[in-house]
Amino acid sequence: MTEQSIISVKNVTYRYPYAEQAALNDISLDIQAGQWVAIVGHNGSGKSTLAKTFNGLIEPQAGEIYFAGKLLDEATVFDVRSKLGIVFQNPDNQFVGATVADDVAFGMENNGIPRTEMLPRVEAALRKVRMWDYRHQEPARLSGGQKQRVALAGVLAQRPQVIVLDEATSMLDPQGRREIISLMTQLRQAGNFTIISITHDVDEAALADKLVLIDDGKLVTEGSPSELFSYPEQLHAHGLTVPLSERISAKLRTEDYALPDHYLNDKQLVDELWTLHSKM
Repeated sequence: MTEQSIISVKNVTYRYPYAEQAALNDISLDIQAGQWVAIVGHNGSGKSTLAKTFNGLIEPQAGEIYFAGKLLDEATVFDVRSKLGIVFQNPDNQFVGATVADDVAFGMENNGIPRTEMLPRVEAALRKVRMWDYRHQEPARLSGGQKQRVALAGVLAQRPQVIVLDEATSMLDPQGRREIISLMTQLRQAGNFTIISITHDVDEAALADKLVLIDDGKLVTEGSPSELFSYPEQLHAHGLTVPLSERISAKLRTEDYALPDHYLNDKQLVDELWTLHSKM
């Protein structure tokens, strides 16, 4: 565990009841404060199970979890949960309020936040996700992307240190997915949170500072997007593909276009293509 780790996982193992194989198998990793970390892997690889150990929703049968240097146990779990918010795959499972504003306030009510403080926090969170104009609507009447933004507002209003997005874009249409990814990017640029996104969408993961590849409950490798996407064969072996920009780059390289060998994100690829075009 390094000095600046917000979450440290030490040799954690967990097996679901009656399962033949462990969902997590002696896994260890560190997540630094202020990072955007994407935990990637195919469905069933163990990444969502791992996320649920971060705040004690799942208790490992072996190993330890540390949050900001403190062991996660019965004495600290409720304090950790107040500092770590999770947005799940299906926002309908998180809604309890009759209106959008009521739902965002719910978590703060449970934590005993005074109403005089709660109301401005509800407004600030809804404005941040561009849902203030919908504050009096029923959550059930919103689109998928809007629901996910409200779920995120409910987490933001509690002012956590860590936000976990557990496959938060996987059920959304392309427009809803773009909205949530844009919000994640804005939060990352603000630098106020540690963001952990659990995903099998490599285009989403490419925006993170660090990738952690999980398969069969084990940590396969970790590194920057540039480092991991430079080895597409490894990703393919674990049920993932490289981002579209890298697939296009690879095809162009086979056609003898002078592109760099390292991973290029969308913007970098466009810049390189413009440079090549200007020389023709």
